[in-house]
Amino acid sequence: MVELAVPDGVSSDDPTYVENPVTGERFRFHSSPADPETDPLALDIWATPEMSPLAEHVHAKQDETFVVNDGTIEVRRNGVGSEYREGEAVTIEAGTPHSWTNAGDARLHLTVRFQPGLQTEAFLRDLAALARRGEVGSDGAPSLLQVAALYDAYGYELLHLASPPLRLQKVVFGALAPLASALGYRANPVEAVTGHRQ
Repeated sequence: MVELAVPDGVSSDDPTYVENPVTGERFRFHSSPADPETDPLALDIWATPEMSPLAEHVHAKQDETFVVNDGTIEVRRNGVGSEYREGEAVTIEAGTPHSWTNAGDARLHLTVRFQPGLQTEAFLRDLAALARRGEVGSDGAPSLLQVAALYDAYGYELLHLASPPLRLQKVVFGALAPLASALGYRANPVEAVTGHRQ
């Protein structure tokens, strides 16, 4: 677990604020989209220099824009890395394999926008909840059965791994999903700020 300092101007009691103690990320959601299918989701992310980045992945239906408020981010698109610093922004178009990490030696502060928002807030909250319960690896990655449960809950269009091929992922995790459910694995959605998700 990473010891996380609450960012200045943020209260740890704020329901819009979430910590992932394994990946070293903190999130503050600006607001939940009125219509997640069309409206954007914006949030602040703070990441430690020791953060564990999410594996290379794809958002099939969302553009993701990073604005660097402080620090340096490395964004890898299709395996090619580029660094962006304070005041710079980069957009990852829907369908593009990518990952990102804190490329500096100080805390990174980003404002991130997903267009449209879809269920991204619930997904990030679920990953943080799994981390707080000790149900992820030291790199923040859930087990294969937990991944199967997440895919079963959210589908492959919200986010899927860049490799192996999606067709193979659907076969493997589709086969694992009933076993995951029988063993009690689930996405365990948490109540969103607006209270419209359970």
